[in-house]
Amino acid sequence: MSFELETLDQLLGGNLSLKIVRMLYPDEHAFSQAVVGLLSCGDVRLLTADGAEVPRWQWKELFADGAVTVKLDQLQLQITDQGVQRIA
Repeated sequence: MSFELETLDQLLGGNLSLKIVRMLYPDEHAFSQAVVGLLSCGDVRLLTADGAEVPRWQWKELFADGAVTVKLDQLQLQITDQGVQRIA
């Protein structure tokens, strides 16, 4: 199973912090590429700790410059209906 599909499978149980999601990947590059890909295609949403959705322009910046690594505890992923259908 690909890392992306494993991520979606894990998210079926509920939202996960990026700190937990990061542990599914072998390195920072693979993690960033996969999460941005899942976000870009609409399979997941990036949320703040209080549940607000992070705007697209902001998550692109977070992953592009690596700033996301210091915010792993403050951000979480939520699977979308599209993401559920992808692994159903």
